[in-house]
Amino acid sequence: AAARAADEADGLFSTLLNAEDPLTRQQLQDEAITLLTGAIETTGTTLAWTLYEITRNPEVERRLRAELDAVCRDRPLRYDDLEQLAYARRVLQEAIRKYGPAWMVTRTATQDMDLGGHRIPAGADVVWSPYLHQHDPAHFPDADAFDPDRWTPERAPATRGSFLAFGDGRRKCIGENFAWAELQIILATVLRTWPRFTLASRPPRPQAVVTVKPDNLTLTFHARSEAARPGGERQAAAG
Repeated sequence: AAARAADEADGLFSTLLNAEDPLTRQQLQDEAITLLTGAIETTGTTLAWTLYEITRNPEVERRLRAELDAVCRDRPLRYDDLEQLAYARRVLQEAIRKYGPAWMVTRTATQDMDLGGHRIPAGADVVWSPYLHQHDPAHFPDADAFDPDRWTPERAPATRGSFLAFGDGRRKCIGENFAWAELQIILATVLRTWPRFTLASRPPRPQAVVTVKPDNLTLTFHARSEAARPGGERQAAAG
């Protein structure tokens, strides 16, 4: 029983260490960096920008809360509810489109090829920016505006070739579905926990580091039962 409990307590990194086909030290390091940036940094950055845009757009907040109330009413959020939170999904997709979070991606050419009239030799690294692509007015009119309704079925551009935050093709992010579920659950939890939150710092500026993150962002969260009393608020900072 103790051995079984120990096995159940092992995490993903232990699984990598004990893989049947052992990974090299460099591979283990690369996997650890991928887990930190792909599973933590990108999620936190996306939520930070989403909450910031909600403080700037009262109508977006109103619609988010109305959708949550209609779907959940007085009970806790369930995983099965996520597919009914269509507006929340559009809000998160617009935050990802506007702010990245991945601003630069590289690929290595496996053979000589022609790309848009440029000769790319085998072995060359090709660098491209999903961030710039997702601000291209040819695909996203008024690209600097935060407009979740650009993702409605009537207005949305085709996902393939226009929204590349998770990549595409055989190398598309394996964790995309998990990321959407995680983002929707956390956003819904914040909205249901805090009836109001406000910006407590100057508007943040995008800062391209590992992700496109806010250089400085502090929000004040007002508690439901204590919003009108001293001490009934909390602050959270990002950046």
